[in-house]
Amino acid sequence: MTRYYAFFDAEYTCYMDSDRNFDRKHSSEVLSVGLVIADRNFKVVKTYYSPICPIYNKKLTPYCRELTGLTQKEIDHAPSWEEVFRRLIQILQEYPVKEIAVWGNDNQTLTADLERNHRSVSKKHKKLVSMIKDVTRRMTAKVFGTGITVSLADMKYVCDMEHKTAHNALEDAKDLYRIVKACMKDTYNKGRAEKLYTYIQERDEYHRHRRFRHPDRHIEVVEDRKLREASLDYIRVLKEIYGQKNDKIPPQVLAMCDDVRSLAGMTAFDCPKLEEEK
Repeated sequence: MTRYYAFFDAEYTCYMDSDRNFDRKHSSEVLSVGLVIADRNFKVVKTYYSPICPIYNKKLTPYCRELTGLTQKEIDHAPSWEEVFRRLIQILQEYPVKEIAVWGNDNQTLTADLERNHRSVSKKHKKLVSMIKDVTRRMTAKVFGTGITVSLADMKYVCDMEHKTAHNALEDAKDLYRIVKACMKDTYNKGRAEKLYTYIQERDEYHRHRRFRHPDRHIEVVEDRKLREASLDYIRVLKEIYGQKNDKIPPQVLAMCDDVRSLAGMTAFDCPKLEEEK
């Protein structure tokens, strides 16, 4: 029997704190799905995409429209969850796969959606959701030798793709297909992988040493300017001293600089960033 690989992504209802009419008890309903099927040689043989009309939060929030690019008209005319997943089952019967690859916790989100909103669906629907497996750790282990936490956008960077997430279900499923293909065929960019790994280590070290996450908004206005000036002077001296000793200022020192900013009512600035090629 011919072996096939399946790559899946979904977008979900989402909201901001200011969205008063959003039913928070039924958040994260599926809004759209994307599926890519490839053969054993990673040749794409089938793609599928469909928006889905949610049951409870039928009106998209402005944040959701901006994030996903979906329009209210698309959702108003979209098929139901059951219709779309029935079609997914048909496709997976045509191209049998052992598992459906995702990047992230879609299995948990879809399982929660089933339990909240689709309890009466058939066993076939539930089996489909159970086939969804997060391949993040497997793919990152192939690249970095360890299953570290890396975003889809970061893995796109490693695979010489645009360093951002589309937040379109089909485009993200296609990106996942390209990432897995590059990892399995060992064609990812080794230089970018090394640079990303160094960045992740520095970023994590920075966050481990942060102590004051939120700016202190209770500082007296009269003292505010003096405190900020003194804080910025202290930060400048720190960077001058450690910049002389190292090519890069250690992430622990950068964390201290941002702690000083927070205590002085300023926004953090020095979290390590990934330097991309120009």
